[in-house]
Amino acid sequence: MVANPLVSIIIPTYNYGLYLSRALESCLDQSYPSIEVIVVDDGSTDDTKHVVERYGSKVTYLYQENKGVSTARNTGLDRASGEFVTFLDSDDYLTHDSIKLRVNVLARCTEIGVVTGEAYSKDTSKDDTLAFRPTTKRAFKSDKLYEDLLIRGFSFGSALIRAPLAKRFRFPVDITNGEDIAYYAKVFFSTKVYVLPDPLVVKVRHPGCLHRDMEKITKQGLALISAIMDDPFYGGALEYLRPEFTANRYLELFRSLYLSGDFRLAREHYLCAVRIKPTVLTKFGYLTKFLRSYRRGANK
Repeated sequence: MVANPLVSIIIPTYNYGLYLSRALESCLDQSYPSIEVIVVDDGSTDDTKHVVERYGSKVTYLYQENKGVSTARNTGLDRASGEFVTFLDSDDYLTHDSIKLRVNVLARCTEIGVVTGEAYSKDTSKDDTLAFRPTTKRAFKSDKLYEDLLIRGFSFGSALIRAPLAKRFRFPVDITNGEDIAYYAKVFFSTKVYVLPDPLVVKVRHPGCLHRDMEKITKQGLALISAIMDDPFYGGALEYLRPEFTANRYLELFRSLYLSGDFRLAREHYLCAVRIKPTVLTKFGYLTKFLRSYRRGANK
């Protein structure tokens, strides 16, 4: 392996010119020296192109007609020339040593196909404080980390993947909610994954993060269950996870519906989760939202 193998950072974006500079600065300011940054503009109508142009040859800019984030990510994969690949949402940003920490593991451990880690979260509607809630205290099974991906989730921006493995799979273009889960489930299922305790990315929540087309989100969110569990790629190996994964999808949709203000439909999804897996009731954050929804709008 060369001293500093090239890392491709793929940033899909759509009308996020307001946030893109921070993401790009975090990539170009990495302590690791060998990086290519690829921005795939999925038909933006704002100033995204002009934002990228300010960085000249430091950033590769690819424009496509609006086809969705999965196609944008796949376009970036096709263009990436690095030995390792990572994806970054255009409103998030990397910590300073993010790439170096991950490359060090992949360079040292040839049997590892993916390195991931922790994340900070920032809610711009409240303040600029970074919240860090570590997850690596979990009892990870190194050979079955896909279990944790499907049941508890990961910050996908923290995953650095060997390029041949990353390019073996595609982001599904027929799923628009949870498409990243479908992609990373196959990646994690196919290799050993190393989990760092370090925060590698800052996940930013802001008013524009919450999608408004909730009918589409709920339909697609449930379609993800079959898309993963019934995929012949796994040969039935994930069937034992179906009840918990299904319950968790209902919980995630409950949360999205709750935040969007559709409390009636949110409650329906919460109760579906409880019927599938009654232990959901012990997740007090969700239970609190469920009870609070009656006060906020009984029929809404």
